[in-house]
Amino acid sequence: MADDFAQLVKQQVDIVRIVGDYLKLRKTGAQNYTGLCPFHKEKTGSFSVNATHGYYYCFGCHEKGDVFNFVMKMDSLSFPEAVRAVATKAGIPLPKREFSSPEEAREAGLRRQLIDIHEAATQYFEAALKSPEAARAREYLTGRAVSAETVKTFRIGYAPDDFNHMRDALKPHFAEEVLRASGLFSAKDQADGSPGSMYARFRKRITFPIANEQGKVIAFTARALEVDDKTPKYLNSPESALYTKGNVLFNLDKAKAEMRKSDFALLVEGQMDCISVYMAGIHN
Repeated sequence: MADDFAQLVKQQVDIVRIVGDYLKLRKTGAQNYTGLCPFHKEKTGSFSVNATHGYYYCFGCHEKGDVFNFVMKMDSLSFPEAVRAVATKAGIPLPKREFSSPEEAREAGLRRQLIDIHEAATQYFEAALKSPEAARAREYLTGRAVSAETVKTFRIGYAPDDFNHMRDALKPHFAEEVLRASGLFSAKDQADGSPGSMYARFRKRITFPIANEQGKVIAFTARALEVDDKTPKYLNSPESALYTKGNVLFNLDKAKAEMRKSDFALLVEGQMDCISVYMAGIHN
């Protein structure tokens, strides 16, 4: 990430708004804002943000830096990643990236498309949960005391009992390479070894999106409404260019701020366990 773009972002961004996404700030002067330091435990706010000069300083633990330092520490990002994250938060267009090879450019383009197709799939499942076919799915969620607000927060959805509808809905917007690489579809190879036609991997299931630390959906877990010897209770997305199962923790994107604030994390076994604990007011 070029230094001149980083400087442009730093000049345009409001550090108070960015820091305020992570912790509660109150105005204590013409350009100063104060809050509880996220880098050490304290009861009296000694963390200060100066809007004019664009820096923060903690009088307790002496952590200091600019908006990029703050986001790097909070989200465990490299400097280039922090610049991109801050620019995105502030709505500043990212510069066109120069790639070292056509293969690198193609891979980066595919990753962007995979993010887009997972967002489209999430919206598709969310809409399907409101359909008449999803009545049993809604009954299950009601039976587990999952509120409408929680459904919205976790973007819970429903995969219809249909092999082709989702594929046909997404096909006009995404290349076949993206559809096949997404893990949202299955296909049986033909006799000559060529890939067969795609059909929906998730059918007649409640869908739980899995997001990365930045809150972008990269995979799904889906719970069957009817379970038998041939039907697994839970079905997960396969690993992809976006998703490596051992590297992703469900709900970390929502929980990390509370984890920092309380200085500990509560680990539970499954998505519904996590959602139930979240509804009980435990957000770390």
